[in-house]
Amino acid sequence: MLVRPLMRGFTMIELLIGIVVLAILLGMGAPSFMTWMQNSQIRNAADAVLNGMQLARTEAIRRNKPVQFALSSNSGWNINIVNPQASDPPNPIQKRTSKEGSAKVLVAATPGGAYAVTFNAMGGPTTNADGSLTIGSLDFTSSVSTDAPRPMRIVVSLSGTIRMCDPNATPGDPRRCT
Repeated sequence: MLVRPLMRGFTMIELLIGIVVLAILLGMGAPSFMTWMQNSQIRNAADAVLNGMQLARTEAIRRNKPVQFALSSNSGWNINIVNPQASDPPNPIQKRTSKEGSAKVLVAATPGGAYAVTFNAMGGPTTNADGSLTIGSLDFTSSVSTDAPRPMRIVVSLSGTIRMCDPNATPGDPRRCT
């Protein structure tokens, strides 16, 4: 009597069924993953700009001198001492490029054309040294898609308080922009 040896592994049909099920699951999850990635990039860019503005405000208070936060390309920025004295360290304090986790994010300033905000020694916004418009708020959106990702907004108050909010949050939500 011949005994068939015990076979281990998968048949070709079982393997193909597994691949088809995996492909269906990936196809269903890909749009959600893309939306999550876009939301993460928007949040990273907004957090980085918020932290940069807070650093510029803190440095203006600490140094007792005007310090300017200036947007560069997309969500990149520079922080500089305004009109530095000879005893000051080199002009730039810190900078960030948009390639650091938020390359596909668009930033729109209000009022239009504004690119910088200068903080005085008391921590409040003041006129820019070059006479340009001062940033009142910044809106962050995705350059990839506009329908699914959640936008973010940073608002600079007249007292110098900097706040990040969600313009699409429901009324009554504390994250909503007012």
